[in-house]
Amino acid sequence: MNDLALGLIALIVAAVPVSLGVLLLADGAGLDGEGRTRRRIRIALAVLAVPALAWTGVAAWGWAGAAHLEPLCQAFATPEYRATTPVQPGDILLDAVPTASPPPPWSRAFGGELITDPASSAAAAAPLELEVRRLTHHQSFWFKVEMERFRLLQRQWGSVLAEGDELWITAGRARYHCGIVSGRNTVRAERSPWPGGDGVAKFVERGRQPLND
Repeated sequence: MNDLALGLIALIVAAVPVSLGVLLLADGAGLDGEGRTRRRIRIALAVLAVPALAWTGVAAWGWAGAAHLEPLCQAFATPEYRATTPVQPGDILLDAVPTASPPPPWSRAFGGELITDPASSAAAAAPLELEVRRLTHHQSFWFKVEMERFRLLQRQWGSVLAEGDELWITAGRARYHCGIVSGRNTVRAERSPWPGGDGVAKFVERGRQPLND
């Protein structure tokens, strides 16, 4: 959906309260009474209508963002698992770009098996690697869609055991999420456990299991 179409949708949604505000002002203009009283009523109605119109416009922008993210959630929010044989438990080296310091909140769900310091003595022996990359899927005047892509790798062969994403869209002041942490359906950022939660840890644990399990 291009910027023009999204702008038209937001304009149509915002036009409803605008029309109501115009009708309210027109009704106030026809009230009986002295001219000064009628002017005060019109001014008061206009002052009351402005915040409502502004809120509706911002809310419509956010709703359009949620609708825009929904098809991407269906395409990217379900992880892909590729292991054909069980993977033995072992330490996991975190390879994150950009490097997070301190480690991201979701890493707490791993306990002690996630190595966040590549210079540590245990890093070289870790059999698995969790690769994390921050990407911008696309950006327009109205929206910005970003994602963090997670890949679980066997370091010895470089094979990909699992791949999953966490996506979010910024639409004005609203932000909506979906993915391996937030789930397949769009949710407001305030209701998503991201950047915490145990979604990434569950993704890694499932990635260790063969496809037929």
